[in-house]
Amino acid sequence: MKKLKKRILIADDEAALLRTMAFTLRRKGYETKTFTDGRSAYEEIQRSHHNNTLYDLIITDIQMPELSGVELIKKIREAGINIPVLAITGFGNKQLFNNLEKFGCNDILDKPFHMNEFLDRISQLLETVHTENKAVKIKKHADMRLQLNRERGEKK
Repeated sequence: MKKLKKRILIADDEAALLRTMAFTLRRKGYETKTFTDGRSAYEEIQRSHHNNTLYDLIITDIQMPELSGVELIKKIREAGINIPVLAITGFGNKQLFNNLEKFGCNDILDKPFHMNEFLDRISQLLETVHTENKAVKIKKHADMRLQLNRERGEKK
């Protein structure tokens, strides 16, 4: 069985950095889709959600035209879309970090950053999500078995 590529959406209004991130991720085997503003990124996220073709990770700059990264994250969470988010910013402060955490951002990376650190953060985020999903599946299976055993016990 062929392993599916992880899909990553990247939103950043800095064209050179956007191209570099996408190129680096594609070389590592990820599928990428890029956007230069938050509104276009959000429209694509909604489309993918409705088509059941969700992205595995969203990477967003904080300061962008149309819709900021903070607003993008907030709208994603308000829509009930639970995709991990890595925020990147050159303007980080404690209040921003608190807001990002409050709105459900999974990790923050300060600009400028090295591509190795960028790739490490992505790998960690995707592994954490994989581990959490696996744990949820195991718990659901255990709960189903427990319920089945209870029902069998009641029939005796």
